[in-house]
Amino acid sequence: MDNWPIALVLALALAGSGFVYFRSLSPGYEDGKYRRHLTKQEQADLQRGEIVEKIHKSNPAILRSYYDEGPLRVLPAADGKYTFVPYGKWKRLTRTGRLVADFNPSRSYQESYWHEYHPNGQRYYSIYTVPAVLEGDTVEEMRSVFFSFENPTDTAYVQHTFSKNNQEVRKGFISFDAQGKKPVPPGWKPSR
Repeated sequence: MDNWPIALVLALALAGSGFVYFRSLSPGYEDGKYRRHLTKQEQADLQRGEIVEKIHKSNPAILRSYYDEGPLRVLPAADGKYTFVPYGKWKRLTRTGRLVADFNPSRSYQESYWHEYHPNGQRYYSIYTVPAVLEGDTVEEMRSVFFSFENPTDTAYVQHTFSKNNQEVRKGFISFDAQGKKPVPPGWKPSR
């Protein structure tokens, strides 16, 4: 096999991207980043059993073209480790300070949201999760709301997905409203 170096590079690239993707799905994947940004004073406070409240600001591990900033609560645990609780409104900003997104990184799906913006400041889309009941069972409905280019306060369409424990429980659908009462006609495709 003459192409073994190419196959090896492709296999390593796939393994690496799979590692990054699946690591980001784990509940505490950001904890290492939060831990690396603790100051010596904050670590000393935590060792004394105090709770640390701070505004966390750091670049992501890849590309460093933007940074995330927001309130973080750090709690000491009995085993000498820390529990990191991001809460409230966070921002993702470019190096030049342009707002890319604002979000609530809460680990509770019912509290989390994500709003992403075009470079001109208009909102591109929003993602949020609401509780829903399907056949008597409580599930999570994730709504991805895409806004019109012409009028960024108008909804262009909404993608609805349903899950429980990170498992899809019902086929998703697209509608023209957040409540899902105006489904798109058969064969309709988004223009964006």
